[in-house]
Amino acid sequence: MQRSHIILAAIVALVLTSSLITESRSAEPGCGPDIACTLSGGSYHARPPTGWDRVSPLPVLFYYHGYRQTGRVVMGMTALAKAADDAGALVVAPNGIDGSWSVRGAPSNKRDDIAFAADLIEDVARRWPIDRNLLWVSGFSLGASMAWDIACLSGDPYAGFFPVSGAFWRPHPVSCPAGPVTMIHVHGRGDKIMPLEGRTIREQWRQGDVLQSFEILRRHNRCEATEIERTGPKGLLCREWDHCAAGSRLALCLYDGGHAAPKGWYPRAFDWLNGAVKAKSAG
Repeated sequence: MQRSHIILAAIVALVLTSSLITESRSAEPGCGPDIACTLSGGSYHARPPTGWDRVSPLPVLFYYHGYRQTGRVVMGMTALAKAADDAGALVVAPNGIDGSWSVRGAPSNKRDDIAFAADLIEDVARRWPIDRNLLWVSGFSLGASMAWDIACLSGDPYAGFFPVSGAFWRPHPVSCPAGPVTMIHVHGRGDKIMPLEGRTIREQWRQGDVLQSFEILRRHNRCEATEIERTGPKGLLCREWDHCAAGSRLALCLYDGGHAAPKGWYPRAFDWLNGAVKAKSAG
């Protein structure tokens, strides 16, 4: 009897030790804002929210940088960091190949970035405890176009998208293989880098039309014709559709600005997405 107790105690100790090791790996991933995390085919930077207890599952924001930028640049975006902290989210900033993303129709074609995005989820989950019900995607400029491609081609694992100043490239997709997605998109009416109607790059590649991109997504989501309009500072006007398939929601926001997010945009986007998640759960 005594020997069996000793064996049982040893087994319990082994299980506890394994659990501690697992927690240690989650809490000490070996990379972060300054040291890139590496996986097959690429790398990324990451920052957990301030005050995280190193145990609780984290919502995750995957933020795709603009053209010729890096994940380190995203780590330096103080407005984004503050909004993510307030939302309790881990910010993951992937690195594009040579500062670019292989968006359909765009010049770069150096990696299957849709496959890379899927691998990214699993690598992040290996290093941190994550809440798979709260995975979000954002991005700026070409990184926003990357967010649109993910939404269309493989958006099912994500709770929502909030791209800034970028959409599909031409030719616009005829259909989207993924299911309905929730998205809030913002774009400056005076954007000259990625104008609302798009533009031609080096007489070969053509950026897409933002309004047409959104209409493709609205049809894909099977949203009813009913629209809600909300206004804000600097001419911000948002058109929202909250009666879409599978509880999804869409919002297109335009403002009097250029190639950037309007001031205070990131907390507004987080609030909108959290509201969409709660509404879907309640429905």
